[in-house]
Amino acid sequence: MAPIVSVNSLCVSYRSGGRDVPVVHDVSFEVAEGRTLALVGESGSGKSTVAATLLGHLRHGSRLDGGSVRVDGKDVFALSVPELRRLRGGTVAMVGQNAGHALTPSMRVGRQIAEAGGEVPVLDLLEQVRLPRPADLARRYPHELSGGQQQRVAIAMALAARPKVLVLDEPTTGLDVVTQRGILDLVTALRDELGLAAVLVSHDLGVVARMADEVSVLRSGWVVESAPTRTLFAGAQHAYTKRLLASVPRLTDDGLALVGENGEREVRAKAVVDADAPVAVSATDVTIDYGTARAVHGVSFDVRRGEIVALVGESGSGKSTLAWSLAGLRAPSGGTMSHGSGDLAKPARGRPTALRRLVQLVFQNADTSLNPRRTVGDAIRRPLRFFGTAPDRRQAATRALDLIRDVRLDPALADRLPAQLSGGQRQRIGIARALAGEPDVLIADEITTALDVSVQAEVLRLLDDLRRERQLACLFISHDLAVVRGIADRVLVLRQGVVVEEGPTEAVFADPAHPYTRELMAAALEPDPDAEPFVEAAPEWLDAAEPDDVWADHGDGHRVRRWRPASTSVPEGVS
Repeated sequence: MAPIVSVNSLCVSYRSGGRDVPVVHDVSFEVAEGRTLALVGESGSGKSTVAATLLGHLRHGSRLDGGSVRVDGKDVFALSVPELRRLRGGTVAMVGQNAGHALTPSMRVGRQIAEAGGEVPVLDLLEQVRLPRPADLARRYPHELSGGQQQRVAIAMALAARPKVLVLDEPTTGLDVVTQRGILDLVTALRDELGLAAVLVSHDLGVVARMADEVSVLRSGWVVESAPTRTLFAGAQHAYTKRLLASVPRLTDDGLALVGENGEREVRAKAVVDADAPVAVSATDVTIDYGTARAVHGVSFDVRRGEIVALVGESGSGKSTLAWSLAGLRAPSGGTMSHGSGDLAKPARGRPTALRRLVQLVFQNADTSLNPRRTVGDAIRRPLRFFGTAPDRRQAATRALDLIRDVRLDPALADRLPAQLSGGQRQRIGIARALAGEPDVLIADEITTALDVSVQAEVLRLLDDLRRERQLACLFISHDLAVVRGIADRVLVLRQGVVVEEGPTEAVFADPAHPYTRELMAAALEPDPDAEPFVEAAPEWLDAAEPDDVWADHGDGHRVRRWRPASTSVPEGVS
């Protein structure tokens, strides 16, 4: 079958500092109808730049130095402006990373889909992307949809003009495992139904393994390896590809992986938490409301010094809401939250400074949590002065450099702006800033979500090192179950604000006893195209907890909220 996409010896450079900097070197590939090619690599590898050329896009200040890009038989960079306009959306469409940012917040989604063009009715498009109640959903605004629904709307807009090529730029980054799998299955089904050629840009090798037919691995703008998906995952040849694959956390890892230069993999044993370690932070029967809607229902947990406790669940499960409440960004509606030094039920502004500095939050997106106009050194010096952990400017400057070293960065970076750092470096600066108050409780809210696999591994090792060195109590929020398996000592599984299973990490992963926990684990993607689900699919179920009989005890702190199969009336509590 003749390819619909043909890229031949593509070379692109950017203008920087008065000189041309090559960023894409001699890249070639082809994609036929009904096939998916994945472009894989770390940030800065050139994969998004290459994908954008299929729509005739080049970043401001960049230029095509050589080669050609042909789509549906036409040379993209030889097209006139009207022809390019017809190409974009008509022949090639793109689905970006964050649909929430791509959708117009003040326009109903039905109207936005209609404006995308094409002759397919809006409701038919919404049905095609498997959204329930299309007529009702078309009248909603983007903020009234979940992340998964927003992404499906973005796919509907891309399909409106019935393109022949679909470019998917990190389409599932930030989505929970259940939603992610649903989006991937949808895109695969639509590709087959409509005969689309797809180009997938991703750093998530689990996504690539599930969706791609061929893979091209890019590093610093060069293709270092290209092969059919099964061939590459079964026997990568290049050392860089081997390191990428080895850096991916697995659901079977009982610790964090240490990866060698040639992809050698060794799992580091978890730190042993002292049985007598003091409780650093405690939550009892916490409820949190948003207006009349209850987001968190009676959640209780303790975190000891030197321990990492993970909260996992889908988007909307309440895990980040709990984290923000503990950090003082939202007051709980009921229950108690306490630290050894005081009451945490008050908002951060109402807490004494001495208590406020002891509980610190590392945000999910360091890009938006750091002031773009201030140096990263200043971002660390400010909390040092605010909390009084450095009494004067000179000591604050010295201590800031020490903290940058503590997070395994070069202190020379202190004079740079956030935009001058990589994503992994910015996230380390976010951790250093949180450590400026000398906390004993650290809240890590999805801190590795958008990071490359190798950078993610480095940030996780750093967090693990810090908790060992400083005996930090850490509340770790994540939707990535493999990451949780490797770093957490205990885990709480939340669904719609309710804890359905909790216990030591090894016990929960060895015997996931609640159907919802099993559903999450079954949806997790492994870096293996032939991988079987980690657990069998969960049965349909109903909650069977009673006020005086909520939990089924599995021993050693592992307990499961009582449930029953949907077809019976007898509480099970176990699978």
